[in-house]
Amino acid sequence: MGRKTLLLLSVVSGLLLSLPWICPSFSSSMFIAFIPLLFVEDQITRKKQSQKSIVLFLYALLSFLVWNVLSTWWIACVSISGMIIIAVINAFLMAFVWWMMHLVCRKFAARAGYLSLVVFWLTFEFLHFNWSINWPWLTLGNGFANSVKLVQWYEFTGVLGGSLWVLLSNVLIFRFVKSIFRKEMPEAVKFGSFSLAIILLPVCLSIFQYHNYKENGQVREVLVLQPNIDPFTEKFSGMSNEEQTQRLISLAETIITDSTDYVLAPETALAQMWEDLEINQNAVLQPVNSLIDKYQNVRFVVGAMTKKEIVAGETVSSSARQTDDGRSYNVFNSALMVDHSRKVQVGHKSLLVSGVEKMPFEKYFSFLRKYSVDLGGVSGSLSSADQITVFDGANHDKIGSVICFESAFGAHVGNAVANGANLIFVITNDGWWKDSPGVEQHFSYSRLRAIETRRSIVRSANTGISGFINQKGDVVKKSYVNTNTAIISETRINNTITFYVLYGDYLGRVSMFLSGLILIYLMIQKQKDR
Repeated sequence: MGRKTLLLLSVVSGLLLSLPWICPSFSSSMFIAFIPLLFVEDQITRKKQSQKSIVLFLYALLSFLVWNVLSTWWIACVSISGMIIIAVINAFLMAFVWWMMHLVCRKFAARAGYLSLVVFWLTFEFLHFNWSINWPWLTLGNGFANSVKLVQWYEFTGVLGGSLWVLLSNVLIFRFVKSIFRKEMPEAVKFGSFSLAIILLPVCLSIFQYHNYKENGQVREVLVLQPNIDPFTEKFSGMSNEEQTQRLISLAETIITDSTDYVLAPETALAQMWEDLEINQNAVLQPVNSLIDKYQNVRFVVGAMTKKEIVAGETVSSSARQTDDGRSYNVFNSALMVDHSRKVQVGHKSLLVSGVEKMPFEKYFSFLRKYSVDLGGVSGSLSSADQITVFDGANHDKIGSVICFESAFGAHVGNAVANGANLIFVITNDGWWKDSPGVEQHFSYSRLRAIETRRSIVRSANTGISGFINQKGDVVKKSYVNTNTAIISETRINNTITFYVLYGDYLGRVSMFLSGLILIYLMIQKQKDR
């Protein structure tokens, strides 16, 4: 193969990988997306060139840059430089995984290399859930977010099970195609059979689960508010806080009923306020309290930026700020639950967006703070909670409070369920991304959280998409983007605990252990060669 052919194959892999994110109905492209790049690796391994490792890295980098840019270009709606940085760093890490696989192929055999690809890639995705620069957006298993009938078994594996499915399918189909080209028919039959089995068996299991799953639990009526306040021109300038709150209340009053149990409003829907013993008397909450006085069975869940003073004896974090008179305080992206007794429960976001709500490694490189992306009231280094919050609702309800980016983390939402949550509320403001694929992508990830936890999910987004998702991941009702609307529907409480909730991302932990063993073995062999 010539250089142009290798370049073309690399680009084709990137295009196939990006299809599920830009065309949601094309999730099946995942099963063959890596095959062109596997042919590139196979061709380069056969060449007797001293620089072939770096050449392979560059071809892989091209492929993953295409994937990242096409799938997450919408970040440029806020920051072109931010989009470029995220795409380049993520593509570099992906290419590094591919390069490590190539080293194993060269050192041992192709089979060992393909095994290492599976293990290294799952480790990379697992780290993206857990380290300081977490960015799990392009986790391979997320590619099935709009094909929920195919992945009902995520309740056992989480999205990393989908990633494993994709990787194994690509390796087996590649071996099948390669055997065809080499006219090795017995090998072709073997790998063809394996390929069909690895794809069809999970699909059959999933369809069986989907049609036999019965939703459990009592019914709750939830009202979702979508005020459609433009974050660029209205949210933090152009519309007063009082006007924004009044829009929320007016929306609720158009559709609320005496049987409504919860009203859900978006992230940062209320003005910034102090957390203290008198938070229930805060003027910002008075319109909410007035609504609850009319409908006393209602609990109002809403997002707000909150400030909390650091008292004597508490540790002052690197993200702390100071008042004019020298007092230290933390700023949180928070969710509040208010009920008729004026009790206000406050939950803080615990997984912050890198480069916006936190700066990675700021503890060691404090000068990086000035480079955070400005998103009005939600920018700058915020403080975070240690774990996800579960609110106490009515009739023994436990409401898992998920704020924005947190809904992309399966184990994180699973922790809320493990802590008792039997219903999940997601609040977000996706208006920064306008009417782009990013808005649809973010909404669809909640469908996967529903399957993993078997919890109904209710989502309120400032400009959309808001909606209701049942325990099978089906969209029961949803809003249009950029509309000022309120939607109401019944949803179910469920107390069943899934295997995934119990054990989390165990596939990632196992892969990380195996990756460590492979790397140790490589180092030992290198020492022997010397």
